[in-house]
Amino acid sequence: MSKSIKALVVVGALAMGALFQGSAAMAGEFTVVNRNDNLAIQNVWFAHAGESDPWKAADVDAAIAPNSTSDFTISGNNCLFDIKVRFSDDYTSTYDNVNVCRGDRVIAN
Repeated sequence: MSKSIKALVVVGALAMGALFQGSAAMAGEFTVVNRNDNLAIQNVWFAHAGESDPWKAADVDAAIAPNSTSDFTISGNNCLFDIKVRFSDDYTSTYDNVNVCRGDRVIAN
């Protein structure tokens, strides 16, 4: 095999590795655990960690009932997000540096 073909094979392999590595971080998941005994979680928002503006609304199909959980998926090339939840009494709470690449859980109470 000539040097130029070997170089092309190496470059192609590196490009494929970068593509797959980038794809692995393209989506992540997190779980919101509502540990409150009385209040449902009405809204969930997310933002890149440390960048609380703009918050993006997560798709909450139905309120997260007391003592239950809900899973969310985020697309992007970032693993760390800040998560904000709003309970049915309008109280909000923010959870910093949630790692969606490893599927962190947000314990809200």
